[in-house]
Amino acid sequence: MPETEYLGRVKLPEKEEKGKKERRMTGIERRERAEEGMGEETGILPALVAALKNDLGPALEEIEVKDVRIGLAYTGVLLSENYGGVACTPLYEFSCCPALGFTETLKGKTADKLLELALSGKTLEAAVGIATANALSHMLRDLEPEHFRRSYSDILDLVKPEDRVAMVGYFGPLVPKILKITGKLTILEKREIESPQARTLSSEKAREILPSSDVIILSASTLANGTFDELLSFRGAAREVVLLGPTAPLYPEPFFEKGITAVMGTRIIDPRTMLTVVSEAGGTKKLHKYCGEKVAFRRNE
Repeated sequence: MPETEYLGRVKLPEKEEKGKKERRMTGIERRERAEEGMGEETGILPALVAALKNDLGPALEEIEVKDVRIGLAYTGVLLSENYGGVACTPLYEFSCCPALGFTETLKGKTADKLLELALSGKTLEAAVGIATANALSHMLRDLEPEHFRRSYSDILDLVKPEDRVAMVGYFGPLVPKILKITGKLTILEKREIESPQARTLSSEKAREILPSSDVIILSASTLANGTFDELLSFRGAAREVVLLGPTAPLYPEPFFEKGITAVMGTRIIDPRTMLTVVSEAGGTKKLHKYCGEKVAFRRNE
């Protein structure tokens, strides 16, 4: 199968078409039954993995992983249908060597195997799984565009002058823009921030800050470091809860079902250039400049 010019043209095998359409029509019901088997409360990553498996079905076993790059800022995965995805590399979680312990290479495995890594308790493995989920979400969006209605809202469109805004994870360029709208911004961050422009607290204060916030901005890095579900449980009566960042999976339904009101991430439009950016420890600006575009989804829009 040729590896070029697949973006936007991928198609499941004909024998899967009928069954796949039926799965999409009953996807929520089947997902609920699956979640019942895992208990009343299911985390976002099991829900995301189940949703992708449900909607892509056996085709996952036919998709080959062509490359995996684990950079200092991002982790990137390239699939055989020329779809790429990224996840945050959680290096700050390690106090020792973060090397993966696999005896085999990840390159050459099938997408279903790497997708399962999103459920790993090891953060670096989870990052590889999340990057795979992101690549698959781009594929699914091309397969069924009618189920992925893009929003053209910007994060600043969701903030009002009277809002109390909590930002979990430091989005430096966004801070002064929010402060022009409202002065009630609190940043929750694990690392020390140099010259912060707004009140900055340890992320351990989330339990105290989030319940009284009107707008909560969650960094997508909370998926890789395993803090997303706990943070979301503190949302209180927030009007907007936004998952933000290049590594936010562009498959919004599972997140909307959990209470997220907007998913704002990055679609990788040039996967091979993405691999170069990741390998060179490139950050968000380089992703957007060379290989990605911002994409947003809003609940009930």
